[in-house]
Amino acid sequence: MRLSGNNIHIGIDFDNTIVTYDNVFYKYAYELGLISHGVAKNKQVIRDTIRMLQEGNDRWTELQGLVYGCYMDEAEPAQGVLQFFQECREYPCKVSIISHKTIYPARGPHVNLQEAAGKWIENRGFYSKLGLSADAVVFEETLGGKLAQISSRRCTHFIDDLSEVLLHPDFPLNVEKILYAQTTDSSISQSMLHFKDWNAIRKYFFG
Repeated sequence: MRLSGNNIHIGIDFDNTIVTYDNVFYKYAYELGLISHGVAKNKQVIRDTIRMLQEGNDRWTELQGLVYGCYMDEAEPAQGVLQFFQECREYPCKVSIISHKTIYPARGPHVNLQEAAGKWIENRGFYSKLGLSADAVVFEETLGGKLAQISSRRCTHFIDDLSEVLLHPDFPLNVEKILYAQTTDSSISQSMLHFKDWNAIRKYFFG
């Protein structure tokens, strides 16, 4: 696909789509003694490992609060995502970041998670270098709020790492679903576009 016309509006999820937490989760899970050195630097593997511990669900929830709050500045942009935003700016086409994120964690330090994510976006140059406007970033406390924003902002495409978001009954019908994931079920792949990395997404949009 090469973009055509000036009515393209690409909505993009934030957590695990624009930003990746694998290294941060590994660092602090290991420092807190929740995982051994041999555990893979992968958020899902770390989560599953911690959940097997005594009171594992609570420990995982507390770790999430730390990573998404206190240590948010250590998270990294997904490989290739900054280049994608740069191409959107040069094309140009409209982009919004639309995320489902609670204000405070369920457990752990009382840190405003939405503010932490907003500062990360600002510090990584999405406004100053990539041309994103502050009103193009929205954090919603509920999934329903996120889906409503995708609709009200009239996104033409939406990129998310969770197939359950894209397959939700309330997901807007006229929005093209794009799954950003390393692997997925073949039946899911048939119901939406699926790309494993941002370079492939960039090529899809810009050729």
